[in-house]
Amino acid sequence: MTSSISLRTRFIIAGAVLVMTTIVSSVWSAFAFNRLSRFVGETLSDSEETTAATAALASALEREDDALLFALSNPAKGGGDLAVGREAVAHAFERLDALLTLPEEREVASTVHRDIDAYHGAGNGLLATHPDDGRERYQGDVNPLLRVAVNEVGRIRDHHYQAARAVASYARDETRRATFIVSGISLAALLLSVLVAYHLGRVVVWPLRDLTRSVEAMRRGDFEQRVNAQGDDEIGQLADGFNRMAENLAEFRRSNMSEVLAAKKTLESTLWALPDAVVVFDPDGKVASVNPAAAQVFPTAPETVDSLSLSTPALAAVTDALRGKPAPRTAVDLAKAIKGPKQDDERKFLPRVVSVPGFAAGRTGAVLILSDVTELVRLDEMRMELVAVASHELRTPLTTMRMTLTMLSEAARELAPRQRELVATAFVGVDQLATTIDQFLDLTRIESGQLRLAWDRFDPTALLGTVASAVRPMCDGSGVSLRLEPNGSLPIVCGDVVRVRAVLSNILTNAAKYTPAGGTITLRATAVSDPRSTESLLEVSVTDMGPGVPSEYRERIFDKFFRVEHHHPRANEGVRGSGIGLYLSRQIIEAHGGTIRCEAGDQERGTRIVFTLPTTRPEGNRATA
Repeated sequence: MTSSISLRTRFIIAGAVLVMTTIVSSVWSAFAFNRLSRFVGETLSDSEETTAATAALASALEREDDALLFALSNPAKGGGDLAVGREAVAHAFERLDALLTLPEEREVASTVHRDIDAYHGAGNGLLATHPDDGRERYQGDVNPLLRVAVNEVGRIRDHHYQAARAVASYARDETRRATFIVSGISLAALLLSVLVAYHLGRVVVWPLRDLTRSVEAMRRGDFEQRVNAQGDDEIGQLADGFNRMAENLAEFRRSNMSEVLAAKKTLESTLWALPDAVVVFDPDGKVASVNPAAAQVFPTAPETVDSLSLSTPALAAVTDALRGKPAPRTAVDLAKAIKGPKQDDERKFLPRVVSVPGFAAGRTGAVLILSDVTELVRLDEMRMELVAVASHELRTPLTTMRMTLTMLSEAARELAPRQRELVATAFVGVDQLATTIDQFLDLTRIESGQLRLAWDRFDPTALLGTVASAVRPMCDGSGVSLRLEPNGSLPIVCGDVVRVRAVLSNILTNAAKYTPAGGTITLRATAVSDPRSTESLLEVSVTDMGPGVPSEYRERIFDKFFRVEHHHPRANEGVRGSGIGLYLSRQIIEAHGGTIRCEAGDQERGTRIVFTLPTTRPEGNRATA
């Protein structure tokens, strides 16, 4: 028999029953405990006030008795204290009398009043006669009456103490009874909750469990699975909808399977046709697919990322891609080419890694592409060898030209002004050619890992002045102002002064080339603290007023043979250069343990090149020459 009551109505009824049970239990408990708390509180408060009043009356009687004894010994001075004491006793009794409302308490209060009056009468009689044996008569006639009054006051206090104990016993009994009733109500509510939970589980959980099994079967590819739809409630409607969806999916699978297989075949054919080695990884780092080119590269078929016989940076790039970290956009660098995994393979491969978002269930996969750049690496090596050989071969004729010009300059007085100007111009050309040859030689040393630094301590202030003086004629000839701004006392630096001079000269020369006539080049130097240690750093900056370097190229200008003019249409095409000056500068500065960066100039105009040098020789640096 199926019920037509909706699932929502069932939940509302069950919830209402549970809520009403909880409310009734809570209201009754609150009423019972509030009544008990009020009763106990009032009783305890009355007992505390009565106890305090009895203590005050007993204390007042004791002080009056002290005043009486003093009056017996000194009638002239003790009379005033006795009157004050009796007034305090009267006030204390009035306070206690106001608190005693029960008949038996009123009777005890009357007895206390009579005893106090008897004590006062005996004391007055003793004071009126002033006998010689007043102390003895006080001990025999007056003090016993005081003790009787004090004892009666104590009886009132004991009576209230017993009443407080009775109240505590009553509160304990009432608490037990209320606890028993609340426990019974809670047990009934628990039993009712179990029945409601069983009913809801039978009409909700069991059908949902059946629906879950059907969904899991459908995930495995069994689209013929169906759910028994019972009732017209929401669960029944859901089951009926699931059955209709399963029928539609089964029909869709039957009609579109051929299209899916065709698309998969096309994708696999495309992957197989790629000349580069391609390895596809699933989100768990397992190899999902390998094309034939990749199968020829690896000696054994890889199964996971860890099983790849690649360099550590390449494996780290695959791991980062699987984590969804995008690969940095960098220029192609043949220096990062790696040797093939096979021992007898002399080929070189350039690894590239691409993350694949949404590979499966919203998780990220990765694709590793190994491009065979063996021929390109060989060409690059041949190019570097050609540069090295040409640079060495050019030094000999260059030295001959320099010696010839030197001999001509010695006889410059006998030459005409035009000839002396030509000799000077030739000297400048020879110096420029020598600088270019030195740069190419340094480039070959860096590429072969043979750059050596001659470590020595030098004064940066003197170095800045020397380089600025050397570049100033070039600036004056271009109408550019060169401003040197050392900031305070500069620390002594340990490094290769020749290499650092070449770096600073290259940066200043570039600034002079790009700064228009009327502009200013600012050379600043200051001592800054090293955030990585307690040592200080020398920070040097060169700011020009040229066209500036776009933000997307500020890191790439330090790459080998990179020139902004080749990538930016608005760049100054009239300025020529080899494109290796800043590359060499970065290599030299980093060999010293420093850093170099490119920033926007003052007020976002021009360019600022900033480099830092440690004042001490860093550990792990390259060996000296």
